[in-house]
Amino acid sequence: MKRIYTVFLLLGLLVTGCENMRQEIEPAGLDHVAKKLVIIGFISPQDTIIAIKVTATRPVMDENYATNYGTVKNAKVILATGNRSVQLTYNGKFDYYQADPKKFPLRVGESYQVTAQTPEGLKAAGSCTIPQPARLQHMRLDSVEDANRQKKYFVRYYWEDTPQSSDYYQTSGLFTYAKPCPSCKGDAGSKPKPETTPVVFEPLGQTGTLMTDKARDGKVLESCRGFLNQGAITQSLSDKYSFSSTYDRALVKGTLLHVDEAYYHYHQALELQKKSDGNPFAEPVLLPNTIEGGLGCFAGYYQSSLTVTFR
Repeated sequence: MKRIYTVFLLLGLLVTGCENMRQEIEPAGLDHVAKKLVIIGFISPQDTIIAIKVTATRPVMDENYATNYGTVKNAKVILATGNRSVQLTYNGKFDYYQADPKKFPLRVGESYQVTAQTPEGLKAAGSCTIPQPARLQHMRLDSVEDANRQKKYFVRYYWEDTPQSSDYYQTSGLFTYAKPCPSCKGDAGSKPKPETTPVVFEPLGQTGTLMTDKARDGKVLESCRGFLNQGAITQSLSDKYSFSSTYDRALVKGTLLHVDEAYYHYHQALELQKKSDGNPFAEPVLLPNTIEGGLGCFAGYYQSSLTVTFR
């Protein structure tokens, strides 16, 4: 009887403790947070279209929370610099506001302001400056042995950093290749069909494609390793095949973005969010905000591309 009594006593204490930890929250006790506009836009002189995304937040305790947020289709969106301005039109297919850069060219070193306003009176604005050119100068092909003694090919990008300034970069690329086709040699009109895959950059610390010129200001910068066709084409070290015998044709279109600070920190936070997704023990990552009167990020970048054929 004493053991049974002790068990019930412990259960009673646990239940009482849980009851003390529980708190009832009345909706009236929550602070009302008004709906805000969210502006996401990244502009570059090399863009074929100027695109700005405008959405709305989901307000706390909004009775129409299921429909009172999302893409905003009726905003007046203006992009301006100096005495020039253009009103962007809504594209219902892609859910963004757009303008033709041929009619409103974006220029290096100029500052741009974007404003979005709805008929209901919601308004938000952001500004950015297009960074100076940073040109991708050359690429180098190399290989590495993995844990399974398989050879994997990768490229590195090289470019010269602008001295006496804090600079931020992002790398990307596409690998286009065709496998050897011995049966095609007899048919002059038959060639192996090319395939295209993204260049996969390994992470450097917490992020992979983003870099700064910290500690290397004004010097030649080197990207992380960008693996080609990762996981699809590997060679045993015992094989006598070379890169040229593995691929009939192979070229890399490398892209270097010289981005502003807002672009760098926003995309850095996005990468950290993706890494912590699904991890209940990871600390929450807050996205930086550069929009006045709203949320989001409006930033500029300069894009440089270089295409190299490897044999």
